[in-house]
Amino acid sequence: MKQHRSFLDKCYNKLIQTFIDPLTKSRNNPHFDALGVSLGLIIGFLIPVGGQLACLGLIRLLFRFNVIVAAAFTLVSNPLNMIPLYYGYYLLGSLVIGKPDHTMELSSFEAIMTPIMNADYFWESLGAFLSLSHAFLVRWLIAAVILSVVFGVLGYLITYKIQKRRVMEMANTMGMEYQSLLKKFDGHQDSG
Repeated sequence: MKQHRSFLDKCYNKLIQTFIDPLTKSRNNPHFDALGVSLGLIIGFLIPVGGQLACLGLIRLLFRFNVIVAAAFTLVSNPLNMIPLYYGYYLLGSLVIGKPDHTMELSSFEAIMTPIMNADYFWESLGAFLSLSHAFLVRWLIAAVILSVVFGVLGYLITYKIQKRRVMEMANTMGMEYQSLLKKFDGHQDSG
């Protein structure tokens, strides 16, 4: 029982270090952090497992956001939850296109996902994924777009509100005006 508790404690600590600490210890403008959460969730839900970080790297060339926070939030989809998550995508997509009665069972779904899960490299996995039937890919994409937009928007709004409140409290504690502290943070982002 003690080993089980130790494992849970390690998982909890890793969860805090990965998702919470980068936000609570942030010295960034609330928009910078909120955009990181939002883009991480969008990429995590929209891009197949294995390609999220490369996609974030490309987006980082175009936009400024907290890439560390974004990378953490892409983990919303990962190899451990890929089968149930993608099966949920398939079912949601089937429901949206009006064909919920024409869906495959979970065991059949797992069988068609086996080549993707067993791929050694991302490109091999992506090729296997793209070789799935058109009907499957359409359902998957519909659900992926819906979930990425909904959670991306919610992630931005919630994170922005929390981070703004945190920065306002920090400014108050430091005896500064909120806008002055934001300018200081923005200067830090430009030099970093």
